[in-house]
Amino acid sequence: MRRVNMVEIKVPVISTEGKVGYVVRWYKNDGDEVKEGEEIAEVMIEKTTLHIQAPLSGKLKIVKNPNEEVREGEIIGYIE
Repeated sequence: MRRVNMVEIKVPVISTEGKVGYVVRWYKNDGDEVKEGEEIAEVMIEKTTLHIQAPLSGKLKIVKNPNEEVREGEIIGYIE
């Protein structure tokens, strides 16, 4: 059986309060190949737009969809 390593994509932590925001959009679709450093998502926290980059190259697995509530530090997807 093949083991797949997955790397978490998390909302950056910009405060110590664990603020709530939402996923604005994904620039790629679930299952798409992404390249390390490529912008793949946009998240809004407290009127601050955060641009999320792929931590490495691989296949994108989305777990939080646009308009879904997220907290700082929460996982929004994976790269496998």
